Amino acid sequence: MKLIPQSLKVFKQKSIFVKMLFLFNIFILIAILAFGYVSYTQSSSLLVEEVVKSNYKYIEQARDNIDETLTSLDNLSFQISLQSQIRRSLYLSETTWDLDQLLFLDIIKYLKSVKQANTLISDIWIQFYRYPIVLNQESKYNLDYYYEDIYKTGQSTDWTTPNQNHHGLNSMGRFQANSYGISSSVITFARTVPLSEIKPMGALYLNIKTDDFSNRVQGVSDPYPAFIYALDIKGEVVFNSKIRSDQDELINSVKGAITEKVRGINAGNGYLEQTIAGKSYQILFTSSKVNDWKYISVVPTAFITEKANAIRQFTFVTAIICLIGGLIMSYFLTNRIYRPINKIIGYINVLGRTPLSSQDNNSKEDELGFIDRIINYVYYENQSLRGSFEKNLPALQQKFLYDLIDGRVSSANVQQLAEEIKLEFNYGSYQVIVFETVDFSLEDKINLRYRDILEIVDGMVSELDDVHLGVRSIRKRNDKIISLLNLDHPNSKPEVIHDFIQKVISFFEQEYSRTFTVGIGNIYSTIDEVPLSYVEALSALQYKIVKGEGSVIFIDEVDKLPESSFSYSIEVEKHIINCVKTGNHVALHQHLQKVWGDNLKQGDITPEIITYLFQALVGTAIRTIYEVLSTTGEIFSESFDLYKEVNQQSRLEDKKEFIEWMFQSISDWIQNKKQGQDNTLFNQIKDYVEKNYHLDLSLTILGENIGLSPSYLSSIFKEVTGMNFVDYINTRRVEQAKMRLQQTQDTVFEISEKAGFTNSNTFIRVFKRHEGITPGQFRQLHTKEDL
Repeated sequence: MKLIPQSLKVFKQKSIFVKMLFLFNIFILIAILAFGYVSYTQSSSLLVEEVVKSNYKYIEQARDNIDETLTSLDNLSFQISLQSQIRRSLYLSETTWDLDQLLFLDIIKYLKSVKQANTLISDIWIQFYRYPIVLNQESKYNLDYYYEDIYKTGQSTDWTTPNQNHHGLNSMGRFQANSYGISSSVITFARTVPLSEIKPMGALYLNIKTDDFSNRVQGVSDPYPAFIYALDIKGEVVFNSKIRSDQDELINSVKGAITEKVRGINAGNGYLEQTIAGKSYQILFTSSKVNDWKYISVVPTAFITEKANAIRQFTFVTAIICLIGGLIMSYFLTNRIYRPINKIIGYINVLGRTPLSSQDNNSKEDELGFIDRIINYVYYENQSLRGSFEKNLPALQQKFLYDLIDGRVSSANVQQLAEEIKLEFNYGSYQVIVFETVDFSLEDKINLRYRDILEIVDGMVSELDDVHLGVRSIRKRNDKIISLLNLDHPNSKPEVIHDFIQKVISFFEQEYSRTFTVGIGNIYSTIDEVPLSYVEALSALQYKIVKGEGSVIFIDEVDKLPESSFSYSIEVEKHIINCVKTGNHVALHQHLQKVWGDNLKQGDITPEIITYLFQALVGTAIRTIYEVLSTTGEIFSESFDLYKEVNQQSRLEDKKEFIEWMFQSISDWIQNKKQGQDNTLFNQIKDYVEKNYHLDLSLTILGENIGLSPSYLSSIFKEVTGMNFVDYINTRRVEQAKMRLQQTQDTVFEISEKAGFTNSNTFIRVFKRHEGITPGQFRQLHTKEDL
């Protein structure tokens, strides 16, 4: 309590403590008032901003969930369009479409399995343009009957008009559909099939219940009172989240006005605050990444401001309490500071210094200024000089080590220079180790405390037991750490260097998931030979392509590798070329594995062998391209240089993968080109069989008429149709026989001859294998159906 009276006595002397107490109180008052004002006035806007940011993340997550579902449906519909039974049925003519009932049965079973495997799909059906049929997961229906009795929608939609242009999976909009007497709200998607024709030959339709889409956004919006709904390109509501409260009901009733505001902005993403029917809403919207839908999220502003009012009241009470507490604390803190300062001034006066009150030339000086002047007078100059030296000491040490490994320091001056910059060499042997980074840069901040990486490496020595070793490290560019080891070579443990390296590697792998490749030079007894050890360590690092990145490579280990050449005979090259041309990827992989095994044996390989071997394999690839009358620009790209690309692969495994990818890319290009030729040939075969199925046909006869060998025709036919030539002809003959059994009174023997079978027994056996019944049973069955 004596602080104020004492301070008032020296107030004329500019006492710092009166000012300090006054400034403390002013600072506390201003800080609390400023904080209170900002918090009180800005709490609402800040809370709105925070809710908007959070809600924007939720609507993006909802959009991504729906986009993921739409992408999955797109992939599924594409896979369905590629099914062989569906593609075959699309090509049936108006006169033959009702003859292959088993084909339609297989498609119905397939569609049913697709629906059962994908619970999201409520209805799936295929509509054919060439004939009036609809197939769904349950049965086959006449086109008009299906849309009039089986599947009906509340909207007027022309389902029967064929689409003249191809399109992928497109949303047709939201429908109130009645399927098999069950009414539900669905979103219908359509895809034209097949993609191989100029004009579509049919359409695939998928129905997804709107409730399923609502469920996928409901969980996203639960943490905030957000109401989410989606619009299509026409501005129609596709689906919305479920109505959970009166608040959602209110938003649902005004979403038409909100939609108009959003559509008026004409932007893919955005935010606006809108007042509708006297109520304010925070509106966010974003667009789908996979289709033309737009997602809108609406949050009532009143929900946010209710919390802001509570924050304002709390802020006001808190500001009053902090103001009172701050005033009390500032007084006691100022008193605590004044006591030791007053004692210091008294001690200085006792030592004979001029009292503060008698210094005319320093009449504006306060207590702290007086003390500071006395202290600076004693040792400022000495302290300044010492600080300058300490500040530049690390840079001097680094410069010395750079000069040492580059051979720019003579042995006569080493010890003197080292002592002057506090860099001591206590032992008589020297060795250089180079740590090269793998997939990271030394500029990266590898830990939260931003410890210097050189300090970490040098500090590893202290963790070793009973060592005679000193380490000093420097950086080279952004990928190398050079460690100069000063060791007592005769007396140190043989494994001390290995232990140090393993300590460094293990620490960075375990703590920061960083990896080094290590090159190690030889140990030398004079400091003049340090550059030699450095060059040897760099030479050892070149063998990382042999040993692999992350390896520890000693120079004396790689110096002992024998000189040899690679093994790659003309016969092996021919095998590889043949595999590429024929598309035999398995055999190609086996031949390459043999090349790796013959040439890349651990212990016998050098970087030169690797370079020459992989350049030879690139030469084989280019030779293959020329043999198929193509160019590298046609298969890859004009700017793609195979030699340059293989040389840029730094790891041996990457080079292997590149070579396999290169050959497989060439092979795939050849096979794709060949497949187009095969399809043309198959159309010729199909036309010939259609005209001559009733004759005695064989691959030999077919080959004579087309001009190709039977063996080649057999392989092409099997590859394109999935069946052999005989089965294909028999299938066509059975179709003709079925039509004659229903439409004529010819005998089985007569029908078998007209269909092209050699005898009636063969005809009956083949017919039963295809239809499961004899020709006679087939005729009886269809006669009863007609009656």
